[in-house]
Amino acid sequence: MKRFRLLLAAFALTVSTATLANTNFDFEERNRSISDQIEQMLLDSGLVIEEEFTVRVIFKVNEDRKIEISLIDSPNEEVNSFLKKRLENQKLYGKSWHFEKIYELPVKVQASR
Repeated sequence: MKRFRLLLAAFALTVSTATLANTNFDFEERNRSISDQIEQMLLDSGLVIEEEFTVRVIFKVNEDRKIEISLIDSPNEEVNSFLKKRLENQKLYGKSWHFEKIYELPVKVQASR
């Protein structure tokens, strides 16, 4: 009986540790800042940009916390297409989003060759 209790305690400890480890990862992922989440979506564009400029992106977040692009305002069509492709319908985490509210996001595009 003593071995059974020891085995049961070890099993409970293993399960609770695994659950806690998974919860912490999920907690960190979901509580990253808004800018960090969007920055991750826009990494590694592969675009060649001659000079720096800022793009204005206007979007709202629907009830499923997915981005709905309203406007991407820049003179570079490749950048506009890239931003729309990377951001449209992407899910955002966190509880600070207000559904159907209009957000404006300035995106600084850096020169690369």
